[in-house]
Amino acid sequence: MFDTVIFCAAWFAAGVVNNLAGFGAAMVAMPVVTTVLPMETAVVSAMPIIIMLNLQMAWVYRHHIPWRAMRFVASGGVLGVAAGMLIMQSIPDEWLRLAMGLFLVFYGIDSLLRQRIVVQGRSYGRWGVVAGFFSTMLGALFSFNGPPLAVYVSMGGWEQKTAKGMLGACFVLSGITLLVGQILTGSETMETLNYSAMGIPATLVGGGVGILASRCVTQAVYRKIILVVIMTAGVSVILSCF
Repeated sequence: MFDTVIFCAAWFAAGVVNNLAGFGAAMVAMPVVTTVLPMETAVVSAMPIIIMLNLQMAWVYRHHIPWRAMRFVASGGVLGVAAGMLIMQSIPDEWLRLAMGLFLVFYGIDSLLRQRIVVQGRSYGRWGVVAGFFSTMLGALFSFNGPPLAVYVSMGGWEQKTAKGMLGACFVLSGITLLVGQILTGSETMETLNYSAMGIPATLVGGGVGILASRCVTQAVYRKIILVVIMTAGVSVILSCF
């Protein structure tokens, strides 16, 4: 019973953070959930929860989804999957995680100190392709695809509804792809589905709280929230290397 409370509380908190910042659910929930569940069970049960949470966010901000930018991100994403498969066979994953973690931390610190916006407004083109490439590459390697897209929207100073609309739509699509893979490989079991069924209501309530709270957040504060979550993700990745 206590384990169930911890599990649901972790996903509630993850929902709040995810729908306030636009990403970060797994980063918040997994360190807590893995204290009460085996790693494999925690990871597999997380995917349906994350899909439903981002579906909630994408639906709320559906009128703000930048479909033009989505096309660029998707085109880069196709290349990223192939690159991820090749890199997985040739470079130690600890090196890749360390490089990604250091980049996220330094990017966040630099952006906070300089208050820098590299591409003002809705940046498309090459930056979307680059973000899509690294997002799916890291997703293929570590199932950790959020930070590159968060860097993309923070670089352009996107209005938060537009940013969340795109992030939600991207994470739903990538999550469904990963879930299909889990089903085909037999990773999904009745046990993992039961945990998913418990976590979904908790995370949707938390997501609703995050969406309501975000209405009180200015654009400048929202950008700082994204950068702080990016840096936190970087630190988490660095620690996972040791």
